[in-house]
Amino acid sequence: MKNLLELTPAEFAGLEFDCPCGRRHSVGIRKILIESGCLPAIVPTVKELGGTHIFLLADDNTFEAAGKRAKDLLCQAGLSLHGRVFPGTPVLVPDERTVGSALAAMEPEDDLILAVGSGVLNDTARILSARTGIPYVILATAPSMDGFASTVSPLILDGMKITKSAVYPAAIVADTAILKEAPMPMLTAGFGDIIGKYTALADWRLARTLLDEYYCEQSVALMERAVQKCADNAAGLQKRDEEAVRYVTEALVLSGVAMGLVGNSRPASGAEHHFSHYWEVECLKRGVEHPLHGNSVGAAAVVSASLYELAAGELPQGFAPPDKGQILSVLKAAGACTSPKELGISRELFLESVLHAMEIRERFTILRFLHQKGLLNACAGALANRFYPAAG
Repeated sequence: MKNLLELTPAEFAGLEFDCPCGRRHSVGIRKILIESGCLPAIVPTVKELGGTHIFLLADDNTFEAAGKRAKDLLCQAGLSLHGRVFPGTPVLVPDERTVGSALAAMEPEDDLILAVGSGVLNDTARILSARTGIPYVILATAPSMDGFASTVSPLILDGMKITKSAVYPAAIVADTAILKEAPMPMLTAGFGDIIGKYTALADWRLARTLLDEYYCEQSVALMERAVQKCADNAAGLQKRDEEAVRYVTEALVLSGVAMGLVGNSRPASGAEHHFSHYWEVECLKRGVEHPLHGNSVGAAAVVSASLYELAAGELPQGFAPPDKGQILSVLKAAGACTSPKELGISRELFLESVLHAMEIRERFTILRFLHQKGLLNACAGALANRFYPAAG
């Protein structure tokens, strides 16, 4: 096998190997296609997977972007197709209503689910696939999150953000000519989600150093290389440069692959994701609009890196914290959000999140580290003053 870092995203499909970390890793995705103009490949992809009765899942926007063309191509190829197209507004939420509505629209003869879209539609299709045993394909329309190749579905159930175990997609088809035309907040969201890996990987290193938590050097190296490609091409994202969009899309897919390799979200998710989830849930509870997940993650990476700065004197000797200056620089170059205030998060909610975001899940991050040191309250106040300076 080639060195892991030399593989293209397509070469990760179906990969199995023994890793120096001591585990045997595998990727249960049968096909990964990230190319310009590859949408027509949806027909042979579906046929290769044995699909004959296709259940298409989309919303008004994603159907217009790629779903209608995919439907026409599949029907012209003689395949049966029906589906559930959600209204474009209000914003679709991955909750009981969305999942239940999609499930109710399915028919007994359906043998493949085709999700056309990104986050919510992908997560909905994934949980449907896990519960019905019917494989699903994701036809991406925006590089806005890293869940394309994941094996979990983040859902809002009873008003709480809960991650449910699910399945890999059978195939990922991402036409970069379509992706680069996605709304700019969705492009920056995907970029922010990737830049969040700087602090996620730091949290994982901290847990390994202090708690001897399992750690996979290969998965870390894979993510670091993908993140660096995105960072090096950050300015191109604002121009909708197709190569920059491709690098973000590849990194998002490889992020999911890395999570699958190690069996959890450590390579991709740390305190910055806990902040994002906390803000989303609290905004939903309060009936106010919340930012896109990846844009929250990017800004939260700045917050997490700031916490590492405040914790500098307490960190283990020789521990390398994330570089806040680098994170800020690349987010600004891409035109992405860099602070919770810029996202529309109130000072009150920000303070709450610093103190309570770690309760989102049992995972050791810089938040739990500071909490154990008795420093979290002081850090919350210091950062609130920094991100929300008093007027005048």
